[in-house]
Amino acid sequence: MSKLYTFGKMSQIFNAKAENISANSLVKGFSIDSRTLKAGDLFFCVQGENTDGHLYISQALEKGANAVVANPEKIPKNLLQSNFPRILVPDPNRALREWAADARKQFGGKVLAVTGSNGKTSTKEILAGLCRYVDANAYATPGNFNNFIGVPLTVLEAPTEAEWWIIEIGTNHFGEVAELSKIVRPSAGIITNIGESHLEFLQNTEGVAREKSGLFAGMSPGNNVVVPDSLLHQDFVEDEAGKAGVKITKIAFDLEQPPVGSRKIRLFDSDFESTIESPLLQQNLAAALTLLHLEGVPVQQLQQAVVNLNLSVTGRFQQIEMDNWILLDDTYNANPSSFRGVLENLHKMYPERRKIVVCGAMAELGNLSPDSHRQVGEAMVKSGVEKMFGLGGAEIELYLEGWKNGGGKLEAAKHFSDITELLVTFKEELLPADVVLVKGSRSAHMERFVDAMR
Repeated sequence: MSKLYTFGKMSQIFNAKAENISANSLVKGFSIDSRTLKAGDLFFCVQGENTDGHLYISQALEKGANAVVANPEKIPKNLLQSNFPRILVPDPNRALREWAADARKQFGGKVLAVTGSNGKTSTKEILAGLCRYVDANAYATPGNFNNFIGVPLTVLEAPTEAEWWIIEIGTNHFGEVAELSKIVRPSAGIITNIGESHLEFLQNTEGVAREKSGLFAGMSPGNNVVVPDSLLHQDFVEDEAGKAGVKITKIAFDLEQPPVGSRKIRLFDSDFESTIESPLLQQNLAAALTLLHLEGVPVQQLQQAVVNLNLSVTGRFQQIEMDNWILLDDTYNANPSSFRGVLENLHKMYPERRKIVVCGAMAELGNLSPDSHRQVGEAMVKSGVEKMFGLGGAEIELYLEGWKNGGGKLEAAKHFSDITELLVTFKEELLPADVVLVKGSRSAHMERFVDAMR
């Protein structure tokens, strides 16, 4: 780690009470998970969706945690009289965010933030790959650490000697993007799109646009943000950017161009040759290149960076060549917008091949869930999908209704509640040269199917 703190400084940041710790002792690392904690780490007892870190204080200390950040009222009774080193705060989650905000102040390079309904992680990975060509120390959000816990951890891990940090910012509820943006204080950013994501909490696409516009909350006047020219609620986003003094650059990227199968895109009157064939990923590449060009990276350097870009993100339209067919792993997540976009992409990339969709439910859609599943089922038929195998509960029947409404053959769409039965039927009906898309929300665990096939 390049950012070193003493426990005394930490106590000042948190306005907290330190016990059984030398004020001059160094904080070398940190953890929120006792299972992955390394000896010498500081352990934050964060409250998650499913558990509370205070329950794992003993395990953290046994693994070698040098101290614990905890709410004194939540420390287990059997540990109250123990003299373990601790920093006592009312809210360890907030303490984590406050420490990250302080760490951000130590960084003099550029922070590129990525948010949007779909494509955040692939765009982040593209940006990271391009930036690492320019600066080997460039640091990016690991995995999908894009929430109230993951973003602060990313900032705390990021090296101050780097020129670039690439931070992915996600959301589930109103206000989260704005608060995370104030921690990250982006130098520039990308909004990949506005779509039907987290509608259970954000209500509609207008709510999504309002939440994603929270990206501007931590930015300074004159900072650049790149958006597609097809962005939903573009006027609202531009108005919000105007209030913050942020400069919006719109990119036009027709999915009909470049020709399907081409690995070349044209920007800034120059050609960029990459290994990316997917039109959706090429659009993300175009956004990343546009942002870096705005931030001063020369075109020739960007061209070389693209040539050297190696992009393969597990679960995000990852193309896997099987013995005599193609498996497209897009299991990381699903919402109506991303599903329709991927279906359109599939149709354009493989117009002559038989296409199969293996799907699970889409989550967090609230009252819009029934219509959304029907619409996606109908979109499958319109996109030339010839067979659909659904795995899960009642939502699969809604896909089937849409499939029927779209004119799909009833015998070509099937509902499975057991993955073993699905695998048996799928293997019986698979033909050489088939292209198989696997997609569903995280809660559907459709990676089970991909793992079985691999």
